[in-house]
Amino acid sequence: MGRANRWELNMQDELKDLIGQYSWLFIAGGAVLLFRSAIEGVVEGLKVFLGNDLNTDDVITLDERPARVVRVGIFKTIFFVYDIGCVKGKPYVKGGSKKAIQNDKLKEHSIEKPLPMLDLTKWEAECEKEIND
Repeated sequence: MGRANRWELNMQDELKDLIGQYSWLFIAGGAVLLFRSAIEGVVEGLKVFLGNDLNTDDVITLDERPARVVRVGIFKTIFFVYDIGCVKGKPYVKGGSKKAIQNDKLKEHSIEKPLPMLDLTKWEAECEKEIND
């Protein structure tokens, strides 16, 4: 047996030992990479679920369409999106559809929450003064 063969066999043994000792590290690293998106999705879902930005029964505008939040879950939020029609110049709700969006995908949609009507009676007197002046 030549010197090159002994060196080759020695390298194979060393490589087998190295792979045997650190194989758990390679497997754990692969698992972390596979579950990375799942972990990110859970974190985004928890932010929506525990946050107060969207609550059940909120009336919102979802991608330029009126909608209502039906349920906020850890992984997805359910909306009822209304279809609006017009009769004699008056809008009415003619139907709608149920839409489920994963919480980590909500940032890709335009969501607006209208503010409640502001009582302006307090400022009417000031406006009348401006008109009279």
